[in-house]
Amino acid sequence: MAMTSITRAHGRGGVTARLLILVSGVCLAAGLLTPMLETRRLIFFADAHSLLDVTQALLEGGQLLLGLVILVFSILFPIGKTIYLAAVNAGWARGQTVLRWVDRLGKWSMMDVLIAALIVFTLSGDRAIQIAEQPGLYFFTAAIFGLMIASGLIVRDRP
Repeated sequence: MAMTSITRAHGRGGVTARLLILVSGVCLAAGLLTPMLETRRLIFFADAHSLLDVTQALLEGGQLLLGLVILVFSILFPIGKTIYLAAVNAGWARGQTVLRWVDRLGKWSMMDVLIAALIVFTLSGDRAIQIAEQPGLYFFTAAIFGLMIASGLIVRDRP
């Protein structure tokens, strides 16, 4: 397949993939650092929890398996995927097998969004504890969806 001028100028996936990677990277940073959920007990006590805070608490609390799964699939993998997709889009990285696996495994990053939704749904009926979603959940969700679309565009345009 001959390289078109858009491919030479903007790499695999084109301008759309490049913009999605950029916006997703910003949203991922915001999603990891800002609170995802807020718990409120007895109206007076409120705690906001970011993904990094929860992961740190799990690892320090002895919940190593759960903490490591969240660390790998929800923090490290999306960061690595963002960097790798940016490198592929810019033409600095190659490797069709790695690209296919990154595309396939990227869906596991949605695990947190599902878990957060289940927690909110499960505990929403309890009168003593109230849980509300915070902006970090929306940023993280936007980042994961953006990376999934960018990955699909790049895989589609591979030679």
